[in-house]
Amino acid sequence: MNEQAEKGFLKNLNSIIKYFVATLMMIITALTFYQVVLRYMFNNAPSWSEEMVRFLFIWSSFVAAAIGIREGIHIGIDVFVNLMPRRIARSLEIAVNLVIMVFGAYMIVYGWQVTRMTHVQPSPALGLPMSWVYLSIPVMGILLIVYCSSEIAKTCRKITLERGQKPC
Repeated sequence: MNEQAEKGFLKNLNSIIKYFVATLMMIITALTFYQVVLRYMFNNAPSWSEEMVRFLFIWSSFVAAAIGIREGIHIGIDVFVNLMPRRIARSLEIAVNLVIMVFGAYMIVYGWQVTRMTHVQPSPALGLPMSWVYLSIPVMGILLIVYCSSEIAKTCRKITLERGQKPC
């Protein structure tokens, strides 16, 4: 995939994921408001809304954590990296992204196993298969691998430009 196609794909993927998380957060807010109103005004809150909020929050947390990798907003120790020579700093960027990719692969493999095991287990209030909730784990793993591989490619392009070579 060339650089322009990669940028376009990642930009579209990022937009879709951000809209997905924003939609989840709006639904969470509305359901929480609905639940609070029914609980305090009518003393009768439905149990399904609390469970739905919990499930949507799990999905939004996992997907938003992957977005945090893409945007570079997670906590990091930049002071040490910034004090190092550029070549070592670039190598560390690649190494960190490779470690995150290994973690993402781990999440895909074992998250998928948990997802398969919980397919027959219904949730208490909604009766949905619990696998729908646990599916957020391998989805995050996939996003981590996609985003980190993009960051590695971007870092490699910077290295080739710094060396005065043509980028791939």
